[in-house]
Amino acid sequence: MRTIRRLCCMLALVAVAGCSGMESVTRGPELPGEKVLLTAELKQLYRDVAAGSGMVNSIDGYADLFMKTPKRKAKAYCTVQLRKSHDARLIVTAGLLGWPVADMLIRPDSLFVHDMLNNRMLVGRNNPANLEKILGVQAGFGQLTETLFGIPGMPEPESAIESVRQGSGKVSFTVRAVGGRKLLVVDAASKALEGMTLFDSSGRKSVEFRFLDFQMQPSGTGQVRVPKEIDMDLFKPDEVDSSHSLRVVYDERVINPESLKISFRRPSKARVVNLDEVERMPWL
Repeated sequence: MRTIRRLCCMLALVAVAGCSGMESVTRGPELPGEKVLLTAELKQLYRDVAAGSGMVNSIDGYADLFMKTPKRKAKAYCTVQLRKSHDARLIVTAGLLGWPVADMLIRPDSLFVHDMLNNRMLVGRNNPANLEKILGVQAGFGQLTETLFGIPGMPEPESAIESVRQGSGKVSFTVRAVGGRKLLVVDAASKALEGMTLFDSSGRKSVEFRFLDFQMQPSGTGQVRVPKEIDMDLFKPDEVDSSHSLRVVYDERVINPESLKISFRRPSKARVVNLDEVERMPWL
């Protein structure tokens, strides 16, 4: 039944558009301007947000992906299956009927892509260069999965908080993290993480996330607040503006589906090609 529903959804939607289908990037929340003391209440707010970040462990759904790089802009409609810290499967559809054109299995260390248009099985290492080839964005595995989940992990303890700013209903936490610092922007009333910026050890901005249009959705035995739209901007050294961006807009999804199994079958008759030797995929 689920296979039939998934196929019907693919047939009903237009998946890939040209540059005219790109959406403008939505900028994140304004940063609070006033520096304040780290009170017990603010510590509790940080703990609550950190606890919420661990409530989403898997996703099964459908989303529009908008990709932008210095060389191209593209839009794809995808089936998204994701298990935290394990693997992700994306089925890309295209054309007026929304036929599947690519089936991707993304693991922390490897990539497997069935190019259905050319009956090729692309196999390669999971690195930013190869992810750019198949998705259009030069991201790492963690950056990609953080974007797809929409609720990034917050493993840093409250003792890692260096400074706090507060104003207009928002609170920002600057936190020491592995390899640099994080700037987290939280809505004080809903306790939703609305933005996260990563800085390297030299203080250079490397990645910026924005989370928008929050919705309450069932999650196992309870409910969780998750964003419908997620933006990610990547910054290269000496860049003021990002050169690679990925925007995810969910159409439908199930949070923490029971016993989610990601089944990816390598086609027996497809020609095996080293992904390192491929320059660009035909669906981008």
